[in-house]
Amino acid sequence: MLLLTLFLSAVNGHAQELIPPTHPAISYQGRVDSSNPDVVRFDWPGVSIGCRFTGERIGLRMEGGERNHFNLFIDGELVSVFSAPRDTTLFFQPSTPGKSHELLLTKRTEADMGMTLFMGFIPAEKGEILPSLRQSERKIEFIGNSITCGYGTEGSNRDERFRPETENNYKSYAAILARAFNAEAHYIAHSGKGMVRNYGDEKPVSDPQETMLGRYDYTLDNDPSLQWDFSRWKADCVVINLGTNDFSTMPHPNRDSFLNAYKQIISKVRSSYGDVPIFCVVGPMINEPCFTYVKELTSYYRNEANDGQVYFAGLPDNLLNDRGDLGSDWHPSYIGQLKIASQLLVPIATKMEWHFHTDEIFP
Repeated sequence: MLLLTLFLSAVNGHAQELIPPTHPAISYQGRVDSSNPDVVRFDWPGVSIGCRFTGERIGLRMEGGERNHFNLFIDGELVSVFSAPRDTTLFFQPSTPGKSHELLLTKRTEADMGMTLFMGFIPAEKGEILPSLRQSERKIEFIGNSITCGYGTEGSNRDERFRPETENNYKSYAAILARAFNAEAHYIAHSGKGMVRNYGDEKPVSDPQETMLGRYDYTLDNDPSLQWDFSRWKADCVVINLGTNDFSTMPHPNRDSFLNAYKQIISKVRSSYGDVPIFCVVGPMINEPCFTYVKELTSYYRNEANDGQVYFAGLPDNLLNDRGDLGSDWHPSYIGQLKIASQLLVPIATKMEWHFHTDEIFP
């Protein structure tokens, strides 16, 4: 694989054509702001850009700041992990010949690493940008915290402090499940955020706008001014994995405040997507009282609210061992994330009646 980095200019005496980011052949997964035809903005983890291209190489122009990192796949092969701290043009060359090549760019890092600006692709001379041939059969929305972000998945051990380079949403249980089900996915996740209380807050209830409940409606995680248009994308099911930050340190929120916030986010899901299955995940980094509260919540929906589409999915707190299954800051490593995905795969497949692929989870 050949990678060149340069600013947008002429190469070998030929002016380069910039294909704008809103070109119909370019597809996006995740929440993006495409209101400006010259720049597509995004900051949630796991946002991806896809297309197919012809020619001997492909260029992309983007800016992601000092701390954002990205995966670049060509024909399913990871060819580069990179950052783009300034307005930069990067060129990539496929490792194998072919008439056309599939490209997939995924955002490894979460919103606190900065905003990403994508300005488009630059095909080789006589090359083209074409629609991707990848076909996703389903759509899953994941609402979560650092575990869903993929925080520390590539850390070498539990005692290693977090660095942006060790975060990789692509290796989170959520992305693993999306691949197993051949599903598009939106990852509405932010490290340290809870349902009603954020990690380390001195108060039992955090500012509502700073929790995941408050941020759920945002197009951009760190920009409350732009509301997401839920008509743009409809999930077939939703996986909520929140509560770890609420109860991992004292003071804990009380039962009623936690359950009321949980009911509000379920209400938002219902108003946005209708009567889709919602899987309420607890663990593996938290146990009581979160287990009891969420089980009580799902029982309430089934027995009192006449909503049989809200399911409890508890992960045992002994699921991960203290060594190989942990990456940075005691968070699940890729191996740990695979174990989480393995526990959630069957209940989701059963309720959704979906077939799945297990090559990654059970190689």
